[in-house]
Formats: sequence, C-alpha cells, structure tokens
Amino acid sequence: MQLIYRGVKYETSEQHIPLVESGAKGLYRGAQWVGHKAAEPVPQPNHVLCWRGVTYQTNGTPVTTTAPTTSTAPSVLPHRKRDSLAEAHRHAILKTLERRLQVARSQGNEDLISLLEEEWQQFA
Repeated sequence: MQLIYRGVKYETSEQHIPLVESGAKGLYRGAQWVGHKAAEPVPQPNHVLCWRGVTYQTNGTPVTTTAPTTSTAPSVLPHRKRDSLAEAHRHAILKTLERRLQVARSQGNEDLISLLEEEWQQFA
C-alpha cells in the first residue's frame, strides 16, 4: 500500500506476526471484543546506554561494572572562609537575640526574658 506523509510517498512493509487469543474478552459499545497477542514474544532491541556515567543495557542484563571511585570532591570554600562564614552566622543570630531581649525588657515580659536568656546561655 502506498502512503503519503507530508508530501513524502512511501510503501508500507507489511509484517504479519502470528497472533493467538490472549484470553481477554469484553464488550465494547455493544460489540464483542477479543484480545490477541503475539504467538511468540517479539525480541526487543538491545541497546547499550550511558546515563550520568553509568552504563546499562535495555534488555536488563548487566554491563560490566566499574570499580567505584573513592575520590572526594574538593571543597568549594577554603577552610578559613567556612569558619568565617560560620562565625558571621553565629554573630547575626546573637545580634538578633540581643535585639529581641531588649524589646522583651522594654515591654516587661518576664517569661520571654527568661526564655531568651536561656537561649543566650546555649550560644555562650
């Protein structure tokens, strides 16, 4: 049979696969329906693929595994810079805590003052 798709003409290659009833039956819009499946399984293509450096095959058989590498990634920040960032973060938390403590004292909220002082002791 000759087909045309977007102006390109081609001939179909009719490949008939022997079918058997699958055992699935039903009623569709008032008509009886019987399912069919291939008499013998259709072989699936075997492709060797690679995703994120891991090689695998589409048919499920494992590809030779590579030994895991034990290299550690270099740190993005030098050790001193990380320490200074941690210290800056700690300083910002203490500054916020001090400000909250001043507001609690100005409002005279003794419960909040005691909670904030306990939190201050945890940082000291």
